[in-house]
Amino acid sequence: MLNSNRKVLVGALALAITAPTAVAQMLEEVVVTAQKREQTLKDVPISISAVSGKTIENRSIDDLASLSASIPNFFISENQIDSTLSIRGVTTGNNKGFEQSVAMYFDGISYGRSQLIRTPLLDLERVEVLRGPQPTLFGKNAIAGAINISSAKPTEEFEGRFSASYESEHEESQASLVLSGPLSDTLRGRLAASWREMDGWVLNEQLKRMEPQRDETYLRAQLEWDASDALQINVKAESAQFDSYGYAMEALAPQDGYNLVFAGPIAVETEENWVRASGDVQSINDMTNLVVTANYDWNGFTLTSVTGYVDYETDEILDVDYIGLEVLDRTNQTEDYSQWSQEFRIASPGDETINYIAGVFYQSSDVDVTDEVYLGSFLSLAGPPVSLLVDSYWDRTFAQSSDLYSLFFQTDFQLSDKLELTVGARYSNEDKDGYRKVTIEALPTNNAPAATLAALWGAVLNTGAHEIAGKRSESSFDPLVRLSYDINDNVTAHISYTEGSKAGGFDIRGNSIPGTPGVTVPGTFEFEDETAENIELGVKMRWDRAELNATYYSTDYTDLQTNIFDGTLSFLVQNASAAEVTGFEIDGRYLISEGLELYASAAQLDYKYTDFTDSQCAYGEAPTNGIYCDRTGETAPYAPETTTNFGLDYNRDMGNGLVLDANLNVDTSSEYFITTNLDKNIDEGGYTKYGASIGVGSEDGKWRVSVIGDNLTDERIRVIGGTIPLARTFVRLASGGALDGIAYDAIYARPRNVAVKFEYNF
Repeated sequence: MLNSNRKVLVGALALAITAPTAVAQMLEEVVVTAQKREQTLKDVPISISAVSGKTIENRSIDDLASLSASIPNFFISENQIDSTLSIRGVTTGNNKGFEQSVAMYFDGISYGRSQLIRTPLLDLERVEVLRGPQPTLFGKNAIAGAINISSAKPTEEFEGRFSASYESEHEESQASLVLSGPLSDTLRGRLAASWREMDGWVLNEQLKRMEPQRDETYLRAQLEWDASDALQINVKAESAQFDSYGYAMEALAPQDGYNLVFAGPIAVETEENWVRASGDVQSINDMTNLVVTANYDWNGFTLTSVTGYVDYETDEILDVDYIGLEVLDRTNQTEDYSQWSQEFRIASPGDETINYIAGVFYQSSDVDVTDEVYLGSFLSLAGPPVSLLVDSYWDRTFAQSSDLYSLFFQTDFQLSDKLELTVGARYSNEDKDGYRKVTIEALPTNNAPAATLAALWGAVLNTGAHEIAGKRSESSFDPLVRLSYDINDNVTAHISYTEGSKAGGFDIRGNSIPGTPGVTVPGTFEFEDETAENIELGVKMRWDRAELNATYYSTDYTDLQTNIFDGTLSFLVQNASAAEVTGFEIDGRYLISEGLELYASAAQLDYKYTDFTDSQCAYGEAPTNGIYCDRTGETAPYAPETTTNFGLDYNRDMGNGLVLDANLNVDTSSEYFITTNLDKNIDEGGYTKYGASIGVGSEDGKWRVSVIGDNLTDERIRVIGGTIPLARTFVRLASGGALDGIAYDAIYARPRNVAVKFEYNF
């Protein structure tokens, strides 16, 4: 199926290349702000995908995770403890001490924490995905790429929009309202609000409910003021509550002695049938954001100030054994984060021999994390001394503060009518303080001596009580050099060299430190920064009816920050690997006829670790380095070799004041690993996913009714997975070492869903 789809894609792009130009119809241009200026895609010499707010609205795309499936070499998943964001296979591990490898900006403000990836999408101008290191204009930590999200702005004329949708299979209801228009001759406003509820598609037999449930509300208000002929100020405030209950998760793929131990009254259901059993899981999130953006026209130069404040709180209850047995239930986790930032920049008028953007940036942030992991009654079956652990728990607190400032510039030199040289750089300095404390505690129902509990936590669970703090200061200089050449009026080629960096920091999830008594695998606390060197060659082509963009890239990553599961409960953070990432990306559009447009995109990825000797071994794999396995020469998780997206947009006047619109879209992916240890027992074997929508509305745009379907062939897609915590430990304990065995957990993409939507514009 994947080979067939790729043939369709190649044929479509070949058709675009040979498109005639002497026709009346014109392909609509896409305008982006990836370089802090409004430019068409052809004028932006980087690998970029842009999705309009209209497309997001028409396809009822609710969040970035849903959007990522239709953008090759772009991957987002919401997993058990955190969210994962990846571009070109480069991702951030499940540790809140890591900075994101992909910088995300919403209206010019950094959303650098993984929890903010879950923010609902509403009333947008567009979402831009920039692939490859983007440090110059998007800052430190954009080592894999950047996401640039722009909300819709207040309008000169009054307008309003109401929409409501319902999906019966998963009991999903949504509603949104947008109001925009003038408040005076110099003041405009815009208000956007949304609400969403969903029951889910996985039956949790233990709690007698469907999962994952969603309960979301979102409110954004903007004021745009023409303070003078030269000064415009935009003030935006938004608040979001996005809560979830349960996972789209199942236990699966038992190996060897697992089913012999977990049988009878303690059996674990491991069929892939949208049924699971576990304790309570919920994630309650409250986010507040305030942004003030001022633009001043100074004799053609634009002076910009962007001031932002972001604050969110997360409270979570987790059952992190992922099964119905009471093992690691009642895990409590909180995260409190606040951030203040200020950017000043100046941009030259543009269309000159020399054009530039330069600025300064400052950001201060604080994060506080707590978690408590309780051991449940199931351990009593193991007998003494392990049974003494029942009703004991670890209590962990973590705090980190950061102060970051940067200086940056990017200058375009028009060397001739056809040749342009771009030179840019960003210097950053960051100071961080980190603190972590782990204590071993017991409920009143546990009478074991404290020393006994401490020894058992160390010997059985590789966790030791400790308290540690640290300070670090680091600086980086990330340059950019690029040449762009206009081959003719329709074709532009470019080549670039970029360096990127990602900050070091402190490990939140570590359960011990070197020297902790009784712990067999020492933990970690501080990790260093990672760096990248990127070379890209690309071509941008545009005709009246066709557009084609292609990029070849090669990136070397050094000192990659890795998060390694020790097989029990602990994760070890270290700068343990280097990698080389190469491949190509291609996308195109072709206006077949008036009202009928073909679009297509594809990416090929070759991700190889060039130095990674200390990786966690997969089940049954013999260690090559002590307790670790050498992954040098192998690929990474969530890095399929081939991903594609293609589809058709159709619009037609039906007469009688009615307009028909339709869309067919196809997403494909080749095989990829879903566990960090590259375990072949539960990889994703590749998929082809179909979506479609059809709508009928009034010719004047007042109303529209549509039917929107996704994953129409009901593909079961494994997004991310891992080993069930303590599974192997219990098999060995229960059998006295006579048996070995394991089972896995996986989170799945949403199965087939079809919604009906009504929109009214006024």
